[in-house]
Formats: sequence, C-alpha cells, structure tokens
Amino acid sequence: MEQSRLKKWAAVSEMVAAAAVVISLLLVAYSIQRNTDEMETSNSNFLYQLDEQVTGDISRDPQLASIYIKVAQEQVLSDVEKFQYMYLQHRYLSVWEIAWTQYKSGSLSLVDWQDWNTYLSEYMTDALRREWWVEIRTLYKPEFAAHVGNQYTKT
Repeated sequence: MEQSRLKKWAAVSEMVAAAAVVISLLLVAYSIQRNTDEMETSNSNFLYQLDEQVTGDISRDPQLASIYIKVAQEQVLSDVEKFQYMYLQHRYLSVWEIAWTQYKSGSLSLVDWQDWNTYLSEYMTDALRREWWVEIRTLYKPEFAAHVGNQYTKT
C-alpha cells in the first residue's frame, strides 16, 4: 500500500513539474515578445530623431536652406553647393539605410518599415536627381543601393 501511494505522489509531482515548465515557457515567450516590441519602438524612435536632426539642419542653416531651394527650382549649383547638398542627401539616405537594415534584421516592424520606406522613397526620388544618385550609390550596401535604384524606376 505504501508503494502505490508513493507512485501516486510521484505521478502528481510529475504533472505539477510539467505544468511549471509549460508556464515558464509561456512567460519566456511573453517576455521575448515584449522585448521585441520595445526594441522595434526604440528603433523607430531613433529613426525619428535622426530624421529630425537632418530636417532641423535645413531649417537652422540659411545657406543650406537656400541650396535646398535652388535645387527645388532647378537652378545650377556651384561645386561647393552641390557638395553640401549631396552630403545632406547622404544623411537622408543613411536614415533610410538604417531603417532598411533594421527591417531586414527583424528589429523594425513591417508597418514602421513601410511608413519609413514610403516617406523616404518619395522624398529621395524627388530631392536627389537620378544622376546624382548614380554618383554616390557605391557608398551604400549593394542590396540597399539596389532597393533605392528600384524606387527610381518606379517614378
């Protein structure tokens, strides 16, 4: 009789242990999902900060703003102005490349990627002339450069 009672307790303890393992795994899965969500939010906030820095520089620097307007009005730029403008566009492209890299690595959500890609694609294909893009595309990861090149073929 004592042995059958021990077997029953052993069976009960195995069920309790199995339930504890399942609960632990569920908590780990929940924790991972929360961390992923927080990482995606943090990465998206970082992209907003970078974009604000670049955009803010245009509004705070009258010379850069005048170059930006000259390009919009299709006026000829001096070599120095073109260099400054290309550097500005490089900074926007860097934000886009960071968003692309984060999305490809799984640290930026699909929704955030689509929003950033639409925003930056529309901006860049309008602000950066195709021939200027061709001049600088080798500065970027080949896969990203191909992605940007595809955006030009859509316009």
